[in-house]
Amino acid sequence: MGGSRWLAAVVVVGSISTGVAIAGSGKSQTKADTGTFEVEAQGTPKSHSCDAKHMRTKVRFEGSQVSSDSRLTGRLEIKAVSVVKTKPGNGYGYSKGTFVLRKTYRPGASFRGEFVAVLKPDGGGEGFVTGVSQGKRPRHLLANFNFEETSPGHISGEFGTDSQLESPYSEEDQDPAILTNACFDKKHGHGHGGHGGGHH
Repeated sequence: MGGSRWLAAVVVVGSISTGVAIAGSGKSQTKADTGTFEVEAQGTPKSHSCDAKHMRTKVRFEGSQVSSDSRLTGRLEIKAVSVVKTKPGNGYGYSKGTFVLRKTYRPGASFRGEFVAVLKPDGGGEGFVTGVSQGKRPRHLLANFNFEETSPGHISGEFGTDSQLESPYSEEDQDPAILTNACFDKKHGHGHGGHGGGHH
């Protein structure tokens, strides 16, 4: 996903230095991660024209996420607001929102975060997600992701990889994602705060 790699570079260079200890949390770590997610739209999406050429839609998704790191595996809830050009219709737009990841059989959130994505005419999209684990010694997720609408209301996606593209580079190199606790101060490092339920 070359279009969003610049965003990953800006965030990582500006926010992270690997190998520096976090006060009171032991040594820092930064590791690459990958994962996939499958979600279904819940209820009826709420749509209305936001200007003469664009439609805004609010929708909530629920499903599951599986990752190479067990901390990023669980039940996924997404709240998204999307804006798409309709007149003349070309199908391009953007989506932004929040997500909550919950461990199976546990009601509390294990990760909370936000995302932004560019929408494509075919129903898919590519974007960037940031999240933070809840509780002690939080970890921060910074990930490129992509997704496709495989059927009406059903989204299938992946982060930390891009299996959709043919490239001389490895899939992981195309769409990197990391989980890190490096150089986040206490003010930003505890994962508290009010993102609501609801990705990739």
